[in-house]
Amino acid sequence: MNNQSTPEGRSRASRLLRELVALSRRFGDDPEFARGGGGNSSVKIDGVLYIKPSGTSLAALTSESVIALDIAPLMELLEAPPDRKVAGGTDEVMQVALAARVGVPDDRRPSVELLFHALLPEPFVLHTHPTTVNAVACAQSGAEIAEKLFGSTVLWIPYTDPGLPLARVIRDARRRYTDSTRTAAPRAMFLQNHGLIVTGDSMAEIEATSARLIATIKAHLADLPAISWGDVERLGAGEARAALHAVAPALRALLATGNRLKVVSFDDSPVAVSMTCSELGRELAQCGPLTPDQIVYAGSFPVVVKAVEGATPEQLIDALTSAIAERAATEAGVPPVVIVPGLGLFAVGDSCAQADTVRQVFLDAAGVTIEAHRLGGVRPLADAERQFIELWEAEAYRKGVAAGGPVAGRARGLVVVVTGAAQGFGHAIAADLVAEGGHVVLADINAELAKREAQALASVSGSGRAVGVALDVTDDASVAACFDEVVRRYGGLDLLVSNAGILRAGGVTTQPIAEFDAVTRVNYRGFFLCVRHAAPILARQHRARPDYWGDIVEINSKSGLTGSSRNSAYAGAKFGGIGLTQSFALELVGDGIKVNAICPGNFLDGPLWADPENGLFVQYLREGKVPGARTIEDVRRFYEAKVPMGRGCTPADVLEALYYVVAQRYETGQAIPVTGGQVMLK
Repeated sequence: MNNQSTPEGRSRASRLLRELVALSRRFGDDPEFARGGGGNSSVKIDGVLYIKPSGTSLAALTSESVIALDIAPLMELLEAPPDRKVAGGTDEVMQVALAARVGVPDDRRPSVELLFHALLPEPFVLHTHPTTVNAVACAQSGAEIAEKLFGSTVLWIPYTDPGLPLARVIRDARRRYTDSTRTAAPRAMFLQNHGLIVTGDSMAEIEATSARLIATIKAHLADLPAISWGDVERLGAGEARAALHAVAPALRALLATGNRLKVVSFDDSPVAVSMTCSELGRELAQCGPLTPDQIVYAGSFPVVVKAVEGATPEQLIDALTSAIAERAATEAGVPPVVIVPGLGLFAVGDSCAQADTVRQVFLDAAGVTIEAHRLGGVRPLADAERQFIELWEAEAYRKGVAAGGPVAGRARGLVVVVTGAAQGFGHAIAADLVAEGGHVVLADINAELAKREAQALASVSGSGRAVGVALDVTDDASVAACFDEVVRRYGGLDLLVSNAGILRAGGVTTQPIAEFDAVTRVNYRGFFLCVRHAAPILARQHRARPDYWGDIVEINSKSGLTGSSRNSAYAGAKFGGIGLTQSFALELVGDGIKVNAICPGNFLDGPLWADPENGLFVQYLREGKVPGARTIEDVRRFYEAKVPMGRGCTPADVLEALYYVVAQRYETGQAIPVTGGQVMLK
């Protein structure tokens, strides 16, 4: 027999590990089979079990990340006398597993289900939680349905607490089957209220078995009548928007546990509406959790806000506050799912990725509940089964590893909207905020560029950490739509960076009026409209948590502090921006909102100045603004010479000021020059 001490054995082991990774990623990337990092996979090679670590998603598995365990001590524990107690079904299992590690140990844990992976004789084992299979596994008559559809090709495993108890039940069920039929046990198992196990000699075999199971169940469901939901009552568009803008920001604040508010993801998709906007749907949504994964990621029971018909946003928040306080007083605590009848559901997390996992897991569970109802009735976990998972340290560990550690950085946890963020100063600001731990909306009239840049940032920092949104700051409807998207995706915001701006140089007697109006509309009206829509969101968060303060920062200019020859449109709009900043600061301080302006010097290397066709160097040279200048370099040297520090302003200079005004708690209405000494306040 090959072993891993020979070249042939090492080659075989390497090939099998590559196949395990391919199998894991194939199913880990399929939302039918895996959500929230759930599921597990393994391969056995020459007496060693290679298994996915707890908290690592199937889709992220690599050959290097698997944990290798000697199978012999695992089987010894599995075959120990039944009267040998194992605390919680987990503690001793994990002790034995950690002692059985092959190679250099680290602080990672193998999956708590490692025992049945060691037990099953086939090389490959894949354990997933397919929504289609779980429709049968979570149905009251699931065992009978599985028997009818699959006969002896699937083994039904009744619900059992995870760990050693489940492994022993699987072992005993397989032995009974083999003893009664004199044939090998099936290579597919339905775990009641849990999921699916498929074993095989190869990835291709597991894929074929899984596809056959799913197709058979879907064909059976297709022959069943659809659910009649009865009356589905939804709020009208105007009422729904008002309710959304009331509930989501309040939730961010009410459920905050540290010095950062939560991220709240809103969903009113067809499944969410079915489960939240009809009496039957809400009954099914509250029937109890169906699987361990649902408890771990989405909580056992959602909070349902019982608001009276026609309630104002303020009354809705009062109802929300009462419902959360009532649930917080129970042992279950506050779950991360909140249902508002007539509106939809809200999923809550410490990050966008975490909130999205909550939302997806809950919606998957909702889909399973609906299909199980169609199959004759739902079988939620019994109280004792549910409570075991709620208190099980191993699942808390898995959730913690999957969530990752706290994000570091000066913007950690903040939700930020940066206008004019597709390029230039705005993009540099947005990119740094993402790198410093923020969730950043890149809002720009060039929507396609903003989306591409956001996607590039998110590919490095993580899902949901950056998103591009279309925004014309001069158009009220566009601004409203932008902030609607922010509330739906994140629940609210903590910081508005009003950066969008344009500059058209020209003398007072020669500049076209259209250019003057365009500069004023973007730089002055645009700031006004963005604050008009951001301020109510920030205010709702402050009302729900009075110690919380939000921020609005206008990226102004040194031209807002001192006049600028042949640049009156821009300077006038920026002077006006300072006036707005001071006025907004006075008006909004009672709502817990600080409003400040940063006045950078010339960003000589940015597109505003350096664009070869319409940058300010070109404009100023054309307008004759710099006496004696004959080239663009002449214009640049002229402006650098104006700065005592001898250089133009950079995004890093502005960012230092930005982080300062957000961090400080005792300044509002200020205009902070960042000019290298070119403009000094008196």
